[in-house]
Amino acid sequence: MDSEGDCLCSGNINVDSKSTIEPGEKVAYWSMYSVPLDVNEIDLEIPGFDAIENIPVS
Repeated sequence: MDSEGDCLCSGNINVDSKSTIEPGEKVAYWSMYSVPLDVNEIDLEIPGFDAIENIPVS
């Protein structure tokens, strides 16, 4: 979130933002987060999908 509480992500910027993705359809999505300097990797959890673990943070 930025200082005004808005998402720093493609959801607010991308005109192709979708609430539903059809089978076989591809949609690019990005989101920016602030993490402590000593964090080297994260786990990503998206409802309805398996977790993606050990994603490197750069």
